[in-house]
Amino acid sequence: MELTLHVLGSSAATPTRERNLSSIAMRYRNKILLFDCGEDFQRRFVEAGLKFNKPLIILISHFHGDHIIGLPGFLFRLSLNDRKAPITIVGPKNLFLYLYLHKKILGLKANYPIKIIEIDHISKKLIEFSGLDSEVPKNQSKIQENIIYSSKYFLIKYTLVDHSVITYAYAFIENPRFGKFEPEKAKALGIPESHLWKKLQEGEIIEHQGKKIDPVKEEIVGPKRPGRKVTYSGDLCPSKSLIELGKDSDIIIHEATFAKNLKDIAQEKKHSTSVDAANDAKNMNAKQLILTHISSRYQEDASILLEEAKQIFPNTILAKDLLRITLN
Repeated sequence: MELTLHVLGSSAATPTRERNLSSIAMRYRNKILLFDCGEDFQRRFVEAGLKFNKPLIILISHFHGDHIIGLPGFLFRLSLNDRKAPITIVGPKNLFLYLYLHKKILGLKANYPIKIIEIDHISKKLIEFSGLDSEVPKNQSKIQENIIYSSKYFLIKYTLVDHSVITYAYAFIENPRFGKFEPEKAKALGIPESHLWKKLQEGEIIEHQGKKIDPVKEEIVGPKRPGRKVTYSGDLCPSKSLIELGKDSDIIIHEATFAKNLKDIAQEKKHSTSVDAANDAKNMNAKQLILTHISSRYQEDASILLEEAKQIFPNTILAKDLLRITLN
């Protein structure tokens, strides 16, 4: 099953001619996950060919404008599109209040199913609101093992990282997948190519011609394999919690606001350098590093960030808007 990342914004603090503000989209099965919503990211959303009526999970790392100001405009747009698919928005406490004020003052409407989940890290609770009408939470639940979302195919974990405001990093973790599908073995059992093959590929026991067929026992699919993992850092200075969250990631999307010669400024502002990002990727045993959140001072040439990171972690890519990466 294809998993595709789309960079919708890769600049830090201010947009440039080539880079919008922070936003990364991920397509997986029938869903789109959005990591942050920088100002005007919705235009990149269109340019990337993403669909406006897919189920959405939006993960907000923190309340700095370059990561969240694009969210209300995006929700306004969706209300004009006769949307039916649900949206779940997750972020720090007061996320509901932020959107509720847009409803009260600017008339933000959500005529589609929308759920807002606030992470209360101190009390280890998820606070869930249904729609934008009631200030009373619909539900509160304990956070177990830092899991904030789970489904049949994947879960999402979070961790608190070190930045100038409350900031969360997120990890998408796919559930273990069944191995290679053997179509010839399915045919040998008289199972024609049909919707049944999809069920078999996912390890589901089917009934065919009055017989139950277990694809694992019949060796129609191979042994389970680890699922894929994508970690998103948000803004941060080096944080041990990120290393733990991102352990063995297939991809770590890491902010790299500054080159190493500006390490002091990075520490003062609680951001990361390209070297910090590379060390984190190495220490978490990641397979690939994507550098993003690039300072506008590098708008003419950001290659120094890539060169510095590659000296420590060779499999590094410098994000640019509309970059597309597929994990098959």
